[in-house]
Amino acid sequence: MNVLIFSGGEIKDYSFYKEYVDHADYIICADSGMEHGRILNIVPDIIIGDFDSASEETILFFKDKNVPFVTFPSKKDKTDTEISLEYAIEKNPSQIWIAGGLGSRFDHTLGNVHLLYLALQQNVTATLINEYNQIHLIDKEIIISGNKNDIVSLIPFTMEVRGVCTEGLYYALKEATLTAGSSYGISNVMISSKARISIQSGLLLVIQSKDH
Repeated sequence: MNVLIFSGGEIKDYSFYKEYVDHADYIICADSGMEHGRILNIVPDIIIGDFDSASEETILFFKDKNVPFVTFPSKKDKTDTEISLEYAIEKNPSQIWIAGGLGSRFDHTLGNVHLLYLALQQNVTATLINEYNQIHLIDKEIIISGNKNDIVSLIPFTMEVRGVCTEGLYYALKEATLTAGSSYGISNVMISSKARISIQSGLLLVIQSKDH
């Protein structure tokens, strides 16, 4: 099962997300993420949040379509995106995509990056996506797909990541150690349509990027 979560962050090119919508078996809108759902003309399976940021018009729009709403108090210890991710994990999915999780609110963006650890702890693959980035968090290995010359950055999530090995990247690493406080892993480049990154210990962010 593939689960797609729409959070309330920035989306510029809605056409980019149609492929993910088509491949999603279950769609969750986290609070104002329903605004994105409405623009994309989709009917989510559920809408979750405290509903302090979505417009009343859009709330009524989806209630008229009998979409289930799960309401939480505005004074809570978790963001709507985190609550939605926990709900998605309970579905035992093979993949979770989080759209609208990146944007002008850097606190929310960084918080959403940290939510990838929540999924990883449950052995669920979660990826933050927007038009320019795919952000993964690994504790063992990942095989990524893309295009030749796509940018791939490797950033330690823990203070140290040991045994970093890469295949299919221009700057090859073998048993490397990446440490926090260094930009050493930024802006590597894919030399084929697939690349493999593996690590022996620690947690590593693997970020596929495209220039604007």
